[in-house]
Amino acid sequence: LLKAQNVTFTSTHREGLKRGYIHGGGQDWWGIPLWGYLKLQEHRPVLLEMIASTNVVIENLVFQDAPFWTMNLRGMENLVVRHTSVVSRRTKNLKHQLFDLSAFNTDGIDVSGHNIHVHDVDIWNQDDCISVKGNDYGGWQYDEIDGIS
Repeated sequence: LLKAQNVTFTSTHREGLKRGYIHGGGQDWWGIPLWGYLKLQEHRPVLLEMIASTNVVIENLVFQDAPFWTMNLRGMENLVVRHTSVVSRRTKNLKHQLFDLSAFNTDGIDVSGHNIHVHDVDIWNQDDCISVKGNDYGGWQYDEIDGIS
């Protein structure tokens, strides 16, 4: 989404840990361990991408098995991500196994912008959990980055 304004992504489930799911089908994109990444490298879709957007809330959701980055939120103004899970793994093991590592470059939340608040999130992936990015992306140039917590 480009230059979206006043957007909320949420689930109708609000009791306990019930959350809506957005499933990226990552297993199909990751392919055969190691070989899948060598074949596709970074030519895989991002599960949720927003650029230069304002007044955005992402809450009460589970982002499951992103093919590549889970959330790429760049040049944002007034963004809140809360009560959200990111899960990108091949197995249900509680520890990272060598096999899980073949879900390459499945960043959790990549952000840049002003007045960004990420809280009450849990992330299980094979790369960056939360990454504050620079102020340019794909030809877009943003003001300085500040107010991220």
